[in-house]
Amino acid sequence: MLVMIGSANRDESKFSNADTFDIHRDPNPHLALGKGIHFCLGAPLVHLEAKNGLTALLKRYSAIEHQEPFTLHPSENSAVYGLRSLPLRVKS
Repeated sequence: MLVMIGSANRDESKFSNADTFDIHRDPNPHLALGKGIHFCLGAPLVHLEAKNGLTALLKRYSAIEHQEPFTLHPSENSAVYGLRSLPLRVKS
C-alpha cells in the first residue's frame, strides 16, 4: 500500500475547485490533522509552532513578496505534494 499524501483534501465531492489553493475556502472540511479518535495528538504543537513562526516572521520583516518572475516549481516526489522552493524577497 502506498499513501499518496498529495491527493489528500482534493475530493471534488467535498471541495469545489479542489485543485485550487484557496485560503478563504469556507467551509473547509480538510483532514490535515485527522478526525475523531484519529485526530493528531501533536495538533496543538503544530498550531503553536505555526502561530509563533509566522508571527516572528511578520514582526521581523516589514515586507515579504515573491520574486519576479514568479514561477512555482512543484516537488517531484510522488508521496508529498509541495514546492521545491519558494523564492521570496524580504525587507527589514
